Amino acid sequence: MASTRDGTMRRLFPAMESSEYRKLFYAAGLSAISLWALITARGWIAYDLTGSASASGVVTFAAIGPWVLAPLGGALADRYDRARVVMICRLGAACTALALGILAFTGAIALWNLVLITVLSGIIRSGEMPAQAALLPNTVKGAALLSAITLASMMQFGSKVIGPVAGPVLSELGAGWVFVGAAIILVLSVVQMMRMTVRSTGGIEARPGVSIWRETADNIRDGLQYLGRAPMVRLTIGLVALHCMLTMAFDLTLLPAYADRVLGGGSTEFGYLLMGFGGGALVATVLLSAVPRGAIRGRILLVVGLTSGVALTLFGLTSTLPLAIATGAITGASTAMFMALSSVMVQAVVPDSIRGRVMSLYAMFAGGVMSVSALVSSLAADYVDLRLFAVVPGVIFVGVMILFLIGLPRIRSIVRHGEITEVVPAAAPAGGGD
Repeated sequence: MASTRDGTMRRLFPAMESSEYRKLFYAAGLSAISLWALITARGWIAYDLTGSASASGVVTFAAIGPWVLAPLGGALADRYDRARVVMICRLGAACTALALGILAFTGAIALWNLVLITVLSGIIRSGEMPAQAALLPNTVKGAALLSAITLASMMQFGSKVIGPVAGPVLSELGAGWVFVGAAIILVLSVVQMMRMTVRSTGGIEARPGVSIWRETADNIRDGLQYLGRAPMVRLTIGLVALHCMLTMAFDLTLLPAYADRVLGGGSTEFGYLLMGFGGGALVATVLLSAVPRGAIRGRILLVVGLTSGVALTLFGLTSTLPLAIATGAITGASTAMFMALSSVMVQAVVPDSIRGRVMSLYAMFAGGVMSVSALVSSLAADYVDLRLFAVVPGVIFVGVMILFLIGLPRIRSIVRHGEITEVVPAAAPAGGGD
């Protein structure tokens, strides 16, 4: 019976056949749980300290805005051992969580030091993300790449279900224990990664006589030049950036205010909403992991892209907790599937030697526009009905998807084939040019 279950699991989730991937997966799961616990606690504390949605927006901007530095992390990921870069970053993140815990225990936590430490945490995160994204494909065979990335997305988004546990801990034991718990979980994630044996580096080699700043600038330029030669990859990243800006900023920033002002609740309702978004993402990405390669991926990408806009619009129109949880679950499911599919399509065609730099640009564009959107909407939400910041962006993104599909043949090709069909080398041919 056990062997039958194991065989079924491997057929559904082929990435789990790799012992190296399993180690990375469990480590990433611990890191994601810690991240969502921190997001939950920081967002609620910021709102509780001020009673203003703009405070949550400032904290979100502080966490995601530093992702504009991700290309520096991408250069590190293609120069040094990627697993080691991830571990160092997570230890740094554990230190920032512990610092917040100390401030909370001493009663010294305030909006200014919460924002300052969150900025530092965001900088560290900008180094971790491209390294982990580039490491992941090196732990599985190519046929299992979709399974690997969607399972990773499942853990990243599905751990929202665990993150709201920070709410009851926050109310019963205090903020300090949330932050200390997050730090401990991050350390456990590093311990898990220390068991990995795979070695993964990119194509950057040391250049004697060249300063580290010049070398880093050249390496980032190589990533940008690759995007310049890869229009389908470039368009996909552009669509992802618009998706993050329009459909993903609301639940990161305005859910505390929504739980308070629209639902008339508090941390409990906030936790339920997060569980709705996270539960939808968890179920959807588990199902997506079993989707075979082929044109079906393109059809799914189109459907979930449109659904993410429609569901967010419906979420903004609800005013009861059950409907908010239901529409939030659909929004979480569709956004998670969209992000997972677009990520696997990009990673499947980017050469390993430059993958860290390209995925860092992916993170920079997506996170950069999302952080600005979150900040602007939260600042305005103190003066405008905050439900508009779900309804209007949702409608706009549906329009964006339709316009991209109608006006851009390369997007239609991705939808038709279920993959990016262009093959672009890591470096330009001799003589340059496109």
